[in-house]
Amino acid sequence: MKNYQKKLFDILLKESEGRKKLVDIMIDKLALSNDTAYRRISGKSYITLNEGISLASHFGISLDSIHDSNINNAVVSKVHDIYNIDDLEKYFESSIYNLQKVKNTSDVEFIYAAKDIPLFYFMKFENLQKFKIYTWLKLMDTEFFSRRISFEEFELPEKIKRKGQLLSEVYHDVSSTEIWSNVTIHALIEQIIYFYQLEMISIDSVLKICDEIMCMLEFIEKETTNEKKNNKNTYFKLYQNDLLIMNNSVFIKFSDQKMLFLPYNILSYYYTLDERVCNNYEKSLELILKNSELLSANNKARNIFFNKMYKRVEELKRFIEIKL
Repeated sequence: MKNYQKKLFDILLKESEGRKKLVDIMIDKLALSNDTAYRRISGKSYITLNEGISLASHFGISLDSIHDSNINNAVVSKVHDIYNIDDLEKYFESSIYNLQKVKNTSDVEFIYAAKDIPLFYFMKFENLQKFKIYTWLKLMDTEFFSRRISFEEFELPEKIKRKGQLLSEVYHDVSSTEIWSNVTIHALIEQIIYFYQLEMISIDSVLKICDEIMCMLEFIEKETTNEKKNNKNTYFKLYQNDLLIMNNSVFIKFSDQKMLFLPYNILSYYYTLDERVCNNYEKSLELILKNSELLSANNKARNIFFNKMYKRVEELKRFIEIKL
């Protein structure tokens, strides 16, 4: 029989940053004595299934980390579903926590295959942040969807604003690679047009949002050119790939661990630490990147790429201004 208990505690010791801290957590969460906790860790006594699940849940790890999956199976976990503004707040908190865990890891690789513009950028701008959250709630919250609340009437709680801004700040402390295509901006433009045609957002608000989109794109273009985030030591690489439409998946690799996040419903994700699945996905990413253009390395390609997005925003502004 494989020693799954040893595998589990090897992971828990790494997550807890030390045996003493892990023992304290086991005493608190499992109501064990000091001696019993040490005996569990050393393997001198067996851990129960309930104890193992409780500890894995506390540290936010998946039991697939110690499970040898059948070649046709993979164990996945689910980030909690988002149905309302409270769920969104928890989503921000968990995202901040996960990013903070890896931001000080020197060898971290964070790769975002962007079907849509990553949410981290919207959080830096007042109207864009409000519009994206307004859109998400219209798509996820059945009660909010049923009420005819205009963008101007919608009041974004201050705590959500702050956590969204913190999420953006933490992301810019993490080195990352993003893969975009010519249609990555498409969803944002179509969402603005949709709510405008429903008369749920004013012309003035649309123009303010357009101005912030331009600022956001200029910000991203500058980081792309410099290959750095906010002139910090964190690197940033932006690739263009028009052969495939990405799916907003996130692949994270650091130390000897790999994680894959796959979207299934707007902001909701499945994730897995399954070694075979992560390795296969990593190979597919390598192939995608080989067939992509690193925009910092090609001035012409970068200018064409961003000019197309600026043009889309200008076209939207002209369309709206005609209505004035």
